Amino acid sequence: MVDVSDALSSTASVQVQAHWEPIADATYNLHRPTQEKFDRLKARWPEPVNMALADALELFNFKPSHLLKNYTTADFQVFLPPSSTNVGDVWDLDAEGVLPFLRQFHPGATMDFKIYSTKRGTYGSKGKKGAKACLRALSPEYAEITFRIHALFVLNGPDARFMPAQFAGRLVIDRSENNVITFSLALPSRNSNVDINAFGVADIVFVPHMELSTLSDAPIHEIAWETTITEEEARKKLATAFYKFAEIEWTPIEDVVELAKGTNRPIHALVLFGTLDDESC
Repeated sequence: MVDVSDALSSTASVQVQAHWEPIADATYNLHRPTQEKFDRLKARWPEPVNMALADALELFNFKPSHLLKNYTTADFQVFLPPSSTNVGDVWDLDAEGVLPFLRQFHPGATMDFKIYSTKRGTYGSKGKKGAKACLRALSPEYAEITFRIHALFVLNGPDARFMPAQFAGRLVIDRSENNVITFSLALPSRNSNVDINAFGVADIVFVPHMELSTLSDAPIHEIAWETTITEEEARKKLATAFYKFAEIEWTPIEDVVELAKGTNRPIHALVLFGTLDDESC
């Protein structure tokens, strides 16, 4: 076991840049309604809505609150394990320490998944909120931590929210110098990676690039790790920490068809819109 819980106590400055590209694709185009559709949305909301179409179009027209922001090295302590740990171990991250990073994107960042009401009833966001990290690699001088964050952004509109599938990240630290080598926190770049909500209506959309990262280009590929697990193993550990069903070993459909033929048994198929193991749907 190793104790890196206090490896980043320095007040040295770390500059982080933010990227947030516009919505590139959507199912229902909730982010850019016509006047007729916007009027219907307002009519379904239980309270009067004093909002013009131009304001509604700005709801999902995003840009980072801070393109560049300075943190202290100690701010990154939130991603470190609370005590001695082994490579492959997973632990919870403190939300209050993580949210300042997410608020570089938008001040409405939260891990509080709220309930909302419409004329048709009451609904809730029942997502797996929180943040978890895993010690992926270790050497006498360096440590790499991967993490996964579930959060959303509350916007200035009736039940207006931006809910990413997840944020996946990596932090590499120099244990001997007590500093940050590299840091990244990003929305996975795959189609259907965000839910947006307004007026009690939801849409699933694609955002090509949403990321926080340090400016330095450290050659971390040259680090000779002493103990490691693969990046895929680390992602799997974080997924199963959020979802018990992520432990299931899925069989490719081609193999299932052959198995069904060989055993003369039917296939019970479920078709999903979105994914099971994140918060994008």
